[in-house]
Amino acid sequence: MENKLIQQRRNETIMPGYILHLTAAQMFLKTQKGQEFFKTKQDKNDFLIGNLLPDTTKIKARSHFRDPKYHDRMIEYPETSWFIKKYKHLLSNSSVVGYLFHLYIDRRFFKYYMLRIVEFRNAQDEREERRDMVKDVLLKRTGQRLSKQDFFSEKYYYGDYTKMNMYLVNRYQIPTTLDPNISNIGIKEVDYEDVKQVLKELKTYLKVPEDAVKNVRVFDVEDLLFFLENAVNEFKIFFQVFFIYNFKIISFIHYITKKVANITKI
Repeated sequence: MENKLIQQRRNETIMPGYILHLTAAQMFLKTQKGQEFFKTKQDKNDFLIGNLLPDTTKIKARSHFRDPKYHDRMIEYPETSWFIKKYKHLLSNSSVVGYLFHLYIDRRFFKYYMLRIVEFRNAQDEREERRDMVKDVLLKRTGQRLSKQDFFSEKYYYGDYTKMNMYLVNRYQIPTTLDPNISNIGIKEVDYEDVKQVLKELKTYLKVPEDAVKNVRVFDVEDLLFFLENAVNEFKIFFQVFFIYNFKIISFIHYITKKVANITKI
């Protein structure tokens, strides 16, 4: 029953695996050592939980802020600016930053990386973007052609995530026990309680040996990690420019407000 639920979730949409998202999140946290944010263990936990939240619901088009006009395409990606516009006032919360980071990685992955490694072809052997018209998938690394059904299965695409999991957990020291009991301060697209089920599913992906990574069939693991590192570094710059600038303004406003209040009392 549990395996059927996992496969059902995977069939709903193309998405990177949970561990791959936590890998990118760990990469980012390591860039924040000695910085003002994510100082406490709880902050880091909440950021990691936030990275899982968009995948806790079946309505992923909504939770991932995807543009409806592309719902018929093989490749969809989040409109991160929509999330920022809607929840900018909540971005001092670590789980909300984690949610945004998940969307950012998905956007980078699907918009720039996915089409570097595969090509979708129709019955006329032409490039195809429309989901219903795609017949085959070409693996650019090997030249192998697969049916769409075989590609999106444990044999290939999703199976590669499973094979990489323990290797990534050990290489990036990813915590597999997280505290899901954090408060939702206003995200309407997901129920924070549902992350508990995701954490249960996560454990089922950690039963393969670390050396299974040698048998991946779609990804070049080092190339994928290099791509993630570059994406993380780009988000780090965005984080520094956008978040720190805005938080300093907010802190300054709070400081001035408190000063004015104190003066008024005199």
